Order: sequence, then structure tokens, then C-alpha cells
Amino acid sequence: MPSNAHTHASAAVTDVELRNRCTRWLSGHRPLRSMRDSLLALADLPEAAQPLDVYGQGRAIHALEARVAALLGKPAARFMHKGVAAQLAALQTWATRYGNGVVALHPQSHIAIDEAGAFEQLLQLRGMRVGYPDTPLNVSLLDACAPAGDVPGIVTVELPLRRGGYRLPEWSELRAISAWCRERGVPLHFDGARLWEAAAHYDRPLADIAALADSVYVSFYKGLGGLAGCVLAGPEDFIADTAPWQTRLAGNVYTLYPFVLSALQGLREQLPRMPVYRARAQALAVALVAAGPEWVVAPEVPQVNAFQLHLPVAPEALREGLLAVARQQGFWLGARASASQVLSGGAMVEVVVGNAADDWTDDQAVAAWQAAVQAARA
Repeated sequence: MPSNAHTHASAAVTDVELRNRCTRWLSGHRPLRSMRDSLLALADLPEAAQPLDVYGQGRAIHALEARVAALLGKPAARFMHKGVAAQLAALQTWATRYGNGVVALHPQSHIAIDEAGAFEQLLQLRGMRVGYPDTPLNVSLLDACAPAGDVPGIVTVELPLRRGGYRLPEWSELRAISAWCRERGVPLHFDGARLWEAAAHYDRPLADIAALADSVYVSFYKGLGGLAGCVLAGPEDFIADTAPWQTRLAGNVYTLYPFVLSALQGLREQLPRMPVYRARAQALAVALVAAGPEWVVAPEVPQVNAFQLHLPVAPEALREGLLAVARQQGFWLGARASASQVLSGGAMVEVVVGNAADDWTDDQAVAAWQAAVQAARA
């Protein structure tokens, strides 16, 4: 009898094959259908003619680091293969420097959930979980959790809070958090995996947002559509101190050029379109709310190019409805649905707008969702 892990792996492969047979995709950017297509696209980039980087040394990877450091207004930046490694290196470096390993973070944050608590399990740092579901961090919450001088060693803010509906603190609140940290000598770290997307909401240069934090991590494979990889940016001495941790966390990879090339491509092609994707997400959200009774979008007005869609059908049934639409209409709406915390017995899916949205209208997307819900109920 096959194990659950084998069954899940087989289902994932089947999902990818079905997605590749589709002609339209709801979320993200248009997928490349094969590794060959992906590599050929990268081979056309001007930087592809340069030599390969070796253990983090090379013209293309250094140019990428310099470009991101300039965009974020930080003195230095380091490319890493994985955001988990980058954020662990950042937290450990700050904890060592200030002698305080208490990390204040939102309980729905990526560091707490999607990194499986690695900062506690691997580094023996201690998490101070601050905040409430679907509510961004604020100064009053920090005050309440740091009484009688019990101040955390590092404060982290995820921009936007993905598991909280891609919500962002208001600009005044973000500035207040920064001031709170600086008054107490506490380093502030931004988990900016989607900082590129957040800048469209704040309508400010990336450097203005990053200036509020002491260190910033940004990802290349989400909104920018890269293969993998990220950058950690901050003061020169801080970035230098993260180097040993990059090695300790298995991040000093022999060569990273495919990731580097795809990151450069994403900065050129996707970063300028973030305001367009955000506006499209907001328009689609309005259409979806009007499409059916008990259809809920959270937040009500998306702040970035992504939001949660809550539907009045069970998650398992909705998954089958999504797959039915993919097979019958060639429209990939996704294959994941989780239990809704908004609708009792309902399902929640995430919608992320990228360049794939250029291939469908809002009316077509709404009709596809209605067909999925109908199939789920049947």
C-alpha cells in the first residue's frame, strides 16, 4: 500500500501536468511548461554570456547584489539561495551582536509557520509571538508584550503578512514600529519576501520603506517570477557578519547563475508592473464578491496584488471543482483549498495576480469560479 507521502507526491505531479495542459492560469505569471523552455529563456538574457559565478563571486551576481542594495537604499547586500537561510543568518547575527535572542514576530508570520520555527529549533533563539490573526503588528502590541523592560532582541515585520490575507500595516504604524525599535536599540528586520508588491500600496520608493528597518530580506521567486533565491540587505558590517552563517546554513552554493539570471529578468520585467497587478487584483476582488452569495474577499479591498477568496463549499469538494474546470475549460484556478476561518464549513483559496491575468478578463475568471463552485456542490 503506498504511503501518504507517496500519494501526495503523485497527486502533486498530476496537478503540475494538468496545469501545463491548460491555456489560461488565474494566479501568478504564465508558467514555463518545461525545464528546456526555462533554460532557453534565460539563455537569451545579456548577462548569460558572462562567466558562471563560483561560491558567490562573479560579475552577474555582484551586479544583482548592487542593484538590489541601491533599490533598497542599503549599503550592502548578499545573494542567498533560500529565504530561510537568509532570515536565519539575519536573526542570528543580530542576536549575537546585541546579546539578546528573543525574536518578536507575528504568530502568522512566515518565519513562525512556513519555516517550521527554524529560528528556535536550529538556532535556539526564542520567539515572542505578538499579535492577533489577520491583524498586522502595531506598537501597542509591542508595548503590551514588553513590560517592565522585557524588550525583545529583534523585531520582525512581514510585509505583507501573507497568511493574514496579505495585509500591511498603515504607513504611520510602520514608522511608529521603526521608532519604537530605535528608541530601545532593538534591530528591526523586514521579511520582505513580497516587498516589491507592498511598495505599490505605500506608493513610496522601495528605499523609503527599507529605510525604516535595519535589515531587509527580499525574494525573487514570488512576485518577480524567478526560479529561486533572495537577497539580504543592510549595513556593510552586518552583511559581512552573515557570511559564516550562510556557510553554516548550507547556503554557500558552488554556482547560482540560473537563479541570478532569473532574478535580473524579474527585476526588469515584473517589478515595473506591480502597480498594474495591484489594480487588477482590486478590480477582480469586486467582481468576485458580486458573483455569488457568501463569497467573501479578505481584505475587502486588497492592499497588494493578492487576496484571500472564501467560498461556501468544503475544501475537498472545491479542489475537485477546480480540477474539473481545468480539465473542461483549460483554465487553471489552482488546486489548493484550505478551511475558511471566515465561513463555517467553507474553503479559502489565495488569488495572486501576475502577468497570466493578461490572458483573461474578470468576467471570464468569475465564470470559471462559478463553474468550480457548481462542480464542487455537485
